[in-house]
Amino acid sequence: MQKSAIESIKFDEVGEGIRPNRCFTIQTSEGVQYSRTVVLAIGGGSPPPLPIQPHESEGACHSSQLLKQDVIRPHMQHKITNGKPLNVVVIGGGLTSAQITDLCIRKGVSKVWHIMRSDFKTKYFDLDLDWVGKYKNHNMSTFWSADDDEERFEMIRAARNGGSITPAYKTILQGHERSKKLFIHTKTTIVRKNWDPVDKLWNIATEPPIPNLPPVDFIYYATGSTANISALPMLDSIKKSYPIPTVNGLPCLTNDLQWNEEVPLFMTGRFAGLRLGPGAANLEGARMGAERIAWRLEEILKEGEEVA
Repeated sequence: MQKSAIESIKFDEVGEGIRPNRCFTIQTSEGVQYSRTVVLAIGGGSPPPLPIQPHESEGACHSSQLLKQDVIRPHMQHKITNGKPLNVVVIGGGLTSAQITDLCIRKGVSKVWHIMRSDFKTKYFDLDLDWVGKYKNHNMSTFWSADDDEERFEMIRAARNGGSITPAYKTILQGHERSKKLFIHTKTTIVRKNWDPVDKLWNIATEPPIPNLPPVDFIYYATGSTANISALPMLDSIKKSYPIPTVNGLPCLTNDLQWNEEVPLFMTGRFAGLRLGPGAANLEGARMGAERIAWRLEEILKEGEEVA
């Protein structure tokens, strides 16, 4: 186990005495590693670019940044500590947006305006129950028998149908609404915003307009991530030497979730969606992906022993 960042992955010949002749050279922040096989289990992808300027970053962040930063920033905590009103906006219609809203209120934020561009959708899972319930096998059979990957991608998009919130968090949000600390606005978008770096406040205009919306201290963008293989610079060398077809950013892997029959690079999670289906990023997809990769890795390692 090593904590480091991957900078690049190359697959080529390395030295005369290494078997097999080709292997992966992995440049990390801690040095170089060599490997016969590589498995990328890197989650959902990259967050979309925020619609803010660099000088406005003190007043906004994407939900993915909260893994490294406190949800309440220093200038916000100062207001909480001194008993001053603190107002924030949360953008998004998924479970993460609901969790951020709840956490902000529990940490002392006075009022939260939760803005969604679509309807408020409630689901037990982030995909339709038909894909995890008694019709799962039928739907997955239809998915695997699709004519091409374009058709499979459309099935994935239809099954997920944007962000949703679980019934448990819907109840939590309703409680915050009753306490007048939360205001949910569906089918609403921000059309204009201005950041005051001195007062550290946003002036925001929405469509349709939100009545009596005061200056806002912070904006949280819980707008998900995009699984786009082109946004992974670590794979630039692999993509150049071994091009792979893609559909809307998802790679067209083999059925074993391998880059191709020649390159023993594997991907699981959302990047394997065209082979694992709409639940690729969920526990069921993780199980299926692990099984497929493990079976193929066993074959590759046995082949290596025979060569040696």
